[in-house]
Amino acid sequence: MAVAARLGLTVKPWPLRVLEEMRLDDYIVVADRLDPEWRRWVVGHAIGHCVLHPGNHLWMRGRTDLARGFEREAEDFAYGLLVDISEAISEGFVHSWEIAEHFGVPDEMVGLQAGALRA
Repeated sequence: MAVAARLGLTVKPWPLRVLEEMRLDDYIVVADRLDPEWRRWVVGHAIGHCVLHPGNHLWMRGRTDLARGFEREAEDFAYGLLVDISEAISEGFVHSWEIAEHFGVPDEMVGLQAGALRA
């Protein structure tokens, strides 16, 4: 992903069996088992963590209650990075699957974000 490269990060598929992504030094390691749409989303999510939440996420997850809010913020960041809502409107998309297909992201995440925007 071009954004990762501009941040000095290399995206590398890896045989992760539990996690979907993690950052190791200058790498975003993403589970190779994921479909392309999910891989794209997870990389956007990981970039969100890099930009918004520098530090050791595994340490924070185990020792603080910040992880839940950090995850929501990373999801919001991924949506803003990967989906141009103005473009979706100008294209006349009305269904989440149309938006997801156009931007190459999971339909579930578009629907989740739409629900969060209404709340």
